Amino acid sequence: MEKPRPLPPDPEHQAMADEHISPGFLILSSSLKLLYRDHQSWKLCGLIHRMQQGTVATGVIPHAVLQVCAEVARLMQSTVHTTDLDQLQIKHVISDRRTEILVLAIGLPDANDPARSEILVLLEEVSRPLVGLLRGAKRRFQLTDREVNVVQHLLKGMTNKEIANEMHVTEQTVKEHIKNIMKKTKTLTRTAILLAVSGMIPPQPPDSQTAAR
Repeated sequence: MEKPRPLPPDPEHQAMADEHISPGFLILSSSLKLLYRDHQSWKLCGLIHRMQQGTVATGVIPHAVLQVCAEVARLMQSTVHTTDLDQLQIKHVISDRRTEILVLAIGLPDANDPARSEILVLLEEVSRPLVGLLRGAKRRFQLTDREVNVVQHLLKGMTNKEIANEMHVTEQTVKEHIKNIMKKTKTLTRTAILLAVSGMIPPQPPDSQTAAR
């Protein structure tokens, strides 16, 4: 069965991306073939090229991003049976004197066919605030302030334990917040939450048996 592809962002979300408010997304195969990109991710890839190479390059994934994805692909090969996405993600910050870009790569293993596993890459200019994105998500999904805080930390690639330490709560409390966010955003995974709040995918029917990981 073909995996659903994220839909293009609606005009509201595209405007947010043009203002560098929304993160960008790439989806690669486990063999590092590009499957999907959005407008913002391509802009940030170009910015990374300028930061690291001093030249303008379009239509090319930066080597630093591919390196992170290659490491995630290796993790998926060595932990074939894991369902804990915290074990299949790598964070890397690319920076110069003026800009910092967070690269968060998350493995999406396919247990039935490992060759069809994919890698989701979130690119975020962390030196710029995500106030607009979070405000829009709060309004659209009726999130509480604490849930917005959790979403903000998810966008930074934090694990449940890291979020718990940052918010001074237990990991179980974080899991409950994530479970409530999944219900409100009609998503099934942490990764889907990121895509939903950024407007990259439509909500999916909730599964009553799904629990926060």
